[in-house]
Amino acid sequence: MYLLGHAGLTIAAVRAADRDAGLRLPALLAVVPDLIDKPVAWLLPAFANHNTRGIGHTFLAAFLTLAALLAWGRRIRRPLRLWCCCCLGHFILDRMWEFDNPAILLWPLMGPFPPPMPGGHIKALLFRYNVLGEAVGLAVLLNIFARHGLFEAARLRAFMKTGRLPQEGA
Repeated sequence: MYLLGHAGLTIAAVRAADRDAGLRLPALLAVVPDLIDKPVAWLLPAFANHNTRGIGHTFLAAFLTLAALLAWGRRIRRPLRLWCCCCLGHFILDRMWEFDNPAILLWPLMGPFPPPMPGGHIKALLFRYNVLGEAVGLAVLLNIFARHGLFEAARLRAFMKTGRLPQEGA
């Protein structure tokens, strides 16, 4: 899954868990594993074994993220819930239990990162899954924008400043 799928579906999960939650941090946390791993795969391909899932997609990184959220203390509402929606949600959306992904999740305990998955039938199925995820994520984001009037510049600026959605239809 990619940016729109992760961001849209994570924001939907956070909103379902807490209607008043700020959404800037969840949107960022939803894509942190990819923000870490994509550049590492491009800049240090031998380290990541040419795989775009690496350090950011490990339980080690997830627990470091949880530690950071807990260290911020009172500035973050319900850090454990936020972590579950964002980090664990990312792993679920990336189906980290399939193929060689458990070796990535448990790195470094199970050795080096596996090479990327070969093409073929499986890759075609994954492409469909990713396109569907992006479409659903985009639909969620567009729905939120429409319901909360974020297509208006002033309302969008207020949202970007606070991370909180304005009242619906107000």
